Amino acid sequence: MTLDNTTSLTPKTTVAIMATGRLTVDQRDVLDDLYQPLIGVAGYGLLLVLWRQLELTHGTQVQLKHSELLDLLNISVSELEHCRQRLEALELIQTYRNQSDKLPELIYELQQPVSAGTFFGDDLLSVLLLDVVGEKQFKRLRDHFVRPQATHDGWQNISRQFLDVFQVNDRLIATPPALISETKAAFKGSDDVTNWPKQTASSRFDFDLLIDILKRSYVNLEDIKANRELILNEHLMYGLTEPEMADYINRATNLATNALNARQLQAMIASEQRNATPVTTGTTAQTKTAAASEPQKQSTTKHTPQEQALITVANQVSPMAFLTKMHEEKGGYVTGGEQRIVEGLLNKQVFPNAVVNVLIFYLLMNMKQSTLTQRLTDTIANSWAQASVKTPEDALKEIHRYQKERDNPQPGRKGNRRQQGTVKETLPDWAKSDYQPDKKATDKSVSDAQQQRAIDRLKKLKSERQNREGGDV
Repeated sequence: MTLDNTTSLTPKTTVAIMATGRLTVDQRDVLDDLYQPLIGVAGYGLLLVLWRQLELTHGTQVQLKHSELLDLLNISVSELEHCRQRLEALELIQTYRNQSDKLPELIYELQQPVSAGTFFGDDLLSVLLLDVVGEKQFKRLRDHFVRPQATHDGWQNISRQFLDVFQVNDRLIATPPALISETKAAFKGSDDVTNWPKQTASSRFDFDLLIDILKRSYVNLEDIKANRELILNEHLMYGLTEPEMADYINRATNLATNALNARQLQAMIASEQRNATPVTTGTTAQTKTAAASEPQKQSTTKHTPQEQALITVANQVSPMAFLTKMHEEKGGYVTGGEQRIVEGLLNKQVFPNAVVNVLIFYLLMNMKQSTLTQRLTDTIANSWAQASVKTPEDALKEIHRYQKERDNPQPGRKGNRRQQGTVKETLPDWAKSDYQPDKKATDKSVSDAQQQRAIDRLKKLKSERQNREGGDV
């Protein structure tokens, strides 16, 4: 509560000066160049004196009488009040009055100035500054604070991501120690807390854009920030854009309390995306940006046309969309267990989306699995993780390596490994660049010819295995 006009300020009035943080070098530049012309020399002197009193005590609060401030500034009580009002109007000070029988009588809580970008982006502040300093000085100040944007056109970002370099215990991430939870709670709501890392190895979701979109709705933004990890995981699974995610969040928010129902959000996205997941094989602007930002490894391996097509589509489609269309191609559907398997892979953030897609393709098409199973998926995923697979090219290289090892077993070892081979299956029609949906409904039942080919293939595999092991199976 600020002081009203009837409040009598005297040199004996006691005041406590406090602040929630310290001024940075950049904030001091903003005060010197942008706020000072609006505050005036005396007002700026008052602000610096107040900040200095805190610095001298090495604390967050100091108590003194106004007479001490008047002596330091060599101004009258009325001048001090006038200066303080300007600081209050510019939100550099918040003034609070205590109960009449208690000390200190007043509190001056110092506020940190806004950034230069926020200052120039605010019509009130920028128009007032232009009126005070004139057009010529205004342009000088603008040019001083404008930070030139670095451009990297034609360059490839090969920077490593956090999880590419550091190993973190997944169990500790899923269930943080009590000390970590307590520390996070202590910083909750702090203005200087920013999202980090800015971009993960598997997500390029613009969380700040999502917040900006939701500012125009009734959603409690604190709920959105608290569920940031959940939102990013849902984006990873289904490839949802920021506006699409905002729509789901609005629909999962209680109109009476403005609270986000996280479970409802997950269930709604899973239900709708599983039943109608859009797939596009053309490269969108978003996938182009992600592909340019992801660190890519230069591969010298020559891929077959089928493998190159798989790499292309794996980089363009979200894992759940990829899984859905793979099952649709075979006349099946995504099970709840498969959804949890894919979600678990993404939550671990071991592989980017494209590698998860190659893994799905390999299991369902090359290994002829009817559904993803936890045990087999974990077995191959762990093998790839230990081999430092980071890209679709890495995954194919690992498949080739395993095939070579299986075809050339070490003496004395029987080849009973059922795992990885080469990617021989062609891509489904929907994943091909020239795909045109068939207007007629197709018969998805298994034909007699298909059954016979499957029987012949099993006989061939059995014969090959008998030859390798030198006996009956």
